[in-house]
Amino acid sequence: MKRLYLLAFTGLACCCINGSADEPTSTRIVFQMRVIPEGVPLEGHAKDAKAYGYRIPSLVVTKKGSILAFTERRLGLHDHAQNDIVLKRSTDNGKSWSDEIVAFEDGMHSINDPLTVQLDNGRILLMFARFPYGRHARNAGWIKVADLGYDDPTTNVLTFLCHSDDDGLTWSKPVDISRQVKPPHLVNVNTPGAMIQLSKGPHKGRVITGLWGALPEEIDGERQWQVVVAYSDDNGETWKRTEPLKDESGKGFPNECQVAEAANGDIVLISRNQEGVNFRKKAISRDGGATWGPLNIDQGLPSVACMGSVVKGPVKADGSWDLWASFPSNTGRENGQIVVSKDNGQTWQIVKVIPGAFAYSVLQVSADQTCLLCFYEAANREERLIVIPFSVLM
Repeated sequence: MKRLYLLAFTGLACCCINGSADEPTSTRIVFQMRVIPEGVPLEGHAKDAKAYGYRIPSLVVTKKGSILAFTERRLGLHDHAQNDIVLKRSTDNGKSWSDEIVAFEDGMHSINDPLTVQLDNGRILLMFARFPYGRHARNAGWIKVADLGYDDPTTNVLTFLCHSDDDGLTWSKPVDISRQVKPPHLVNVNTPGAMIQLSKGPHKGRVITGLWGALPEEIDGERQWQVVVAYSDDNGETWKRTEPLKDESGKGFPNECQVAEAANGDIVLISRNQEGVNFRKKAISRDGGATWGPLNIDQGLPSVACMGSVVKGPVKADGSWDLWASFPSNTGRENGQIVVSKDNGQTWQIVKVIPGAFAYSVLQVSADQTCLLCFYEAANREERLIVIPFSVLM
């Protein structure tokens, strides 16, 4: 008998949130498959749809101490099935979780790539892309490549922003920011994971995120992407964007990317790399994200082509902090690597390997600043949260 599967949200006990920072690393399943009755109609969805599923993690630890876990809820496991953005909240350090909260859904259309940040004023921003039904950023067989432009919601990929002012309980009506953040020559701009807000310097308070976009045509038979950076100086009310970052290799293969604020004032962008070289790409901004040096391969970041994360660590007594990053190994989407940079992203050291399947991931720091939280895609379509005391990583 054919079966459909639904990922279920389970309880989480975070050892170094509930207990001592010296306790061992804790890993808990956050989303887990369970069998549901067959018979759910799949008409109008990906022809290979056989399951409900959840993919593409995002994570926020709020100023109130809540943990918000975001993901795409997919009817069918295709990137652009009928996807919604949902989240669950924990207000007791992961002992229990709320029912599923729908941040945004839009019928048959696909809502993709949750990208989140909590601002200094407490507002939580959620950015995402809306792919019209039957459209994709590239040629995907049964589905049509989306059009360029901003005006036709039936054919164009649009970028939206919504917010929550009540710790993730309710969400505003999304605002279309496509014209502000998407260059007209790209099909889409989006990326999953986390945005940042600068904590110091002349651009303190600026909200920054990296975004990737697909070119509409292949070049020499290969798909092409570009990376841009969007930023806001008014808490997300309005946005500016950079020109596409120069790809030093010239091959046009950067993809999903994340940014982090370094202690010396640099902004570090780390990108997925589709060149087949199995190292991630990195670029640096020294003016608050307005302009960028070129994307270069960083051989200190070995990884297959996959989304990864980078985040600033706890502030030290001297006012500095380390940068932490996560991504799979360079042999496959497995053996997740936790790496640290103590020199503002110039060099990296692998400090922990998470064995087994490891795909997309997002890092955050616990509310008490004692632990690194890594929310990642594991085997059997599970999404797990691993909580690691910084004391065992140093």
